[in-house]
Amino acid sequence: MTDLSRRLVRGAAAAVPVALVLSLAACSSDAEAGGDTETAAGEVTYPSVPFTAPGEGISLGHDDQAIGTTIPEPLHVGEIDPIGPNELLAVAGGFGNLELGVNIIDPATGVAGSRIVVGPGIWDPVIHGFVGEKSTDPAVLAAEVWRPRGSRGAADFTVSTYSGNLLEPSEVQLPDYARVHSRPGSSAVTSDGKYFVTWDDGLYGVRVVDLAAKKESGALQIVGCGPFTWLDGHELYSVCEETRELIQISIDDSGVPTETKRAEVLPEDFVSTREVTWAADAKKALLVGANGDVYVLDFANGLPAAAVAPIGNAGQDGGRFAGNAIDNSGNRIAIEYTDTEIHPHSARGGDVVKIELRDAATFASVRTLDLAVLGLTSIETMAYSVDGRTLYVLGAGPEVDGESKQRIVGVEAATGNQVSSAEVTGTVEDVGTLLTPQVIR
Repeated sequence: MTDLSRRLVRGAAAAVPVALVLSLAACSSDAEAGGDTETAAGEVTYPSVPFTAPGEGISLGHDDQAIGTTIPEPLHVGEIDPIGPNELLAVAGGFGNLELGVNIIDPATGVAGSRIVVGPGIWDPVIHGFVGEKSTDPAVLAAEVWRPRGSRGAADFTVSTYSGNLLEPSEVQLPDYARVHSRPGSSAVTSDGKYFVTWDDGLYGVRVVDLAAKKESGALQIVGCGPFTWLDGHELYSVCEETRELIQISIDDSGVPTETKRAEVLPEDFVSTREVTWAADAKKALLVGANGDVYVLDFANGLPAAAVAPIGNAGQDGGRFAGNAIDNSGNRIAIEYTDTEIHPHSARGGDVVKIELRDAATFASVRTLDLAVLGLTSIETMAYSVDGRTLYVLGAGPEVDGESKQRIVGVEAATGNQVSSAEVTGTVEDVGTLLTPQVIR
């Protein structure tokens, strides 16, 4: 994708001529009849603005285009590049934003390419990215909340898949009673890309969405368990904290979830947490409990048959453990630490000042990545590469003339040695979260 077409995708809404905006109703016979159309089944559909791909004689970006005689003027739209296996998602914004910008970034160079704008989640953003081969492959899925009148009005809850030209995402409108739990690790997409699976705050259980059929395919109420979705194929694994059990939920070929097995293998002093991560290739889950106990749970052969124990404790003097990640190979874990003992979920939880890179089997320290080692003045977010070989850390670089620009630093997971460092460029706003895309198999 050229820089020119990238600019077009990012600024498509702003680049639409005024004449086109004022004449959208003329673009569709449906619109002439009164806007949206109601089918025989009662389903409401909306007219789409016709468009063509850029071609010969069409000037975009910095070149002037001759004013034609066709009113409204044709809308020319490029397509995004698919997400590559060496790229990450870089999410801007945070809680309270009406929309969130998602950049596809090359972490080795810091250059951001395609930008996709999605809706926010109920609390945290619910965003999943996918490695693709062509522009029409699914690139980003987001569980969104659209509120026409803020907290005073009704909301639309959707699951949207963005790809291609971005003007026509594949959207599933969820029932009004659906409430997607939005903490990281509480939703996932099956490895074949067929189902979106989430714990639901209104159901107190698991809800499944068939992405091809564009509808909810099944739901299962399980009070006292969740809200984690560690997915291996169509098998979902999660935690039941009070009973100290791990639970297995199977999703059949129709997308209907059923509880199939439980195993009381967690220790008596087990304490759960708010956020977890997953190593897809190794089929291992990372859970850092609220008391600091670190669990790496192996689901390669289904639920563990024997008792499981923490591999160590993340507690340290002088700081508090915060975010965590496990690489797809299941060999390395990374745990963030703040500069205060106050819990990081608190509004006064302090700033992240270092990351401990550790062995996922023994909890042995590989390297301490503090601000000085990383060459950063702050740490904002981290994520592993798709292959798990590199841990990327994003934060503020050194201050120059009173200004500090965002940098992304690559660290070899095996040794902790730095392999790259680059200024982040091409983004509209600062990045707040890095996400590792999923490989659909």
